[in-house]
Amino acid sequence: MTDMLHKEGWTLVFHEEFDGQTLDQTKFSPYGLSHWKTIEEAEAAYQFRDSCIVLQLPDEHKRVSAIVTGMRDGLHRYGDDLGLNHHEHAFMNLVTKYGYFEVRAKVAKGSGLNSAWWMIGFENEKEQDAEIDIFEMLGKDTRLLNTTLHSLRDTKLKYAHIPYRTDVDLSEDFHVYGFEWDDSSMKFYLDHELYWEVDQSPDYPMVTLLQINDGDGGWIGDLDRSIPYPKEFLVDYLRVYKRKGMPMELIPLEEKEGNLARFAISGVGNDITWGDLYNAQSHICYINDGDPNTALMSKPEESLPHYVYLDWMELQVFDTVALSTRAGMKQGPTQWDIEVSPDGLTDWRKVGESGQVAWNLNEDELETHEITLPQVEQAKSIRLVIQDFNGSEEAGTYLIQDIAVYLNTRV
Repeated sequence: MTDMLHKEGWTLVFHEEFDGQTLDQTKFSPYGLSHWKTIEEAEAAYQFRDSCIVLQLPDEHKRVSAIVTGMRDGLHRYGDDLGLNHHEHAFMNLVTKYGYFEVRAKVAKGSGLNSAWWMIGFENEKEQDAEIDIFEMLGKDTRLLNTTLHSLRDTKLKYAHIPYRTDVDLSEDFHVYGFEWDDSSMKFYLDHELYWEVDQSPDYPMVTLLQINDGDGGWIGDLDRSIPYPKEFLVDYLRVYKRKGMPMELIPLEEKEGNLARFAISGVGNDITWGDLYNAQSHICYINDGDPNTALMSKPEESLPHYVYLDWMELQVFDTVALSTRAGMKQGPTQWDIEVSPDGLTDWRKVGESGQVAWNLNEDELETHEITLPQVEQAKSIRLVIQDFNGSEEAGTYLIQDIAVYLNTRV
């Protein structure tokens, strides 16, 4: 196995060989783009066979099965009508930028089917949302390898696509797909042969998805109902390598001195006002970005209380929590509790409260309300439970410009 994993000039930093009989959830989650659906809808159907994971569509009711290496609330909002279904603790099993990524896989055949290996930006900033489809293999033509860069909100990139015509039917056997990504370009390989190079490159961490889905009509083709269930996409392995000089860590969130919120992952338990996909003025990442000119806006229809989350990968110690808003007399939260959890999932306990906050400013000026707590230890997540606010009668919303968390030294 060691020799098989070796790649000259590269260092192996992550690999999943799918040799067991259960999914290693320290590497992959079986819930795909979980926050836009119920848990039941999002959960992938799969089994393990011959040292492969076999992603399946078991019947006509299951339209997509996807596993993913990282997730956060609101990631990859792919339609204007989407709203969050629920909050989950964020995870970052493989969230990284740059390297050589390799998958060995056997794709599904049949019109209306799609086997895909793709990556999406982790959206530590709203604009960091490009999508790289390393391959989308449409079952209606499994000699055609579709590779695409979708720039989405990332204005530094532009759309690029290649429909690469191969000499073989890629559904008849396993093939090796490679993706090389550095700070200036991306290269794509089939069976170790370069077939496309693009002089563009997302400069932020991304997560990886492996997926089978179906459709009926349009680009994916009319669904061929003669193909029996289960419909299957087989993946033998995913391997990730880095060259010297590339960021070697898999979680490249930089720790900020002082404000612990800056290297947390933000989330919400209730939906927010998103706006359209490309010009949204409210986004989850804004609540801990340290920028007073960005804001999260609450959704009018959501009944109180509202929940705002910060999730860390490691346990934290702190004693101060601050919330900032603009024009607080018109649209600021006025009462909230502070709760913490040791794992982001269970044992939530209240550690502080704001009391009734009387903001002083009615114009577009920033105010901050700071709460000092008994020192909190062993916390992987914090949430603010918004109980009341000064929302406008017309919109019924409030703004949060920023949340900050500190450990202050006391004499």
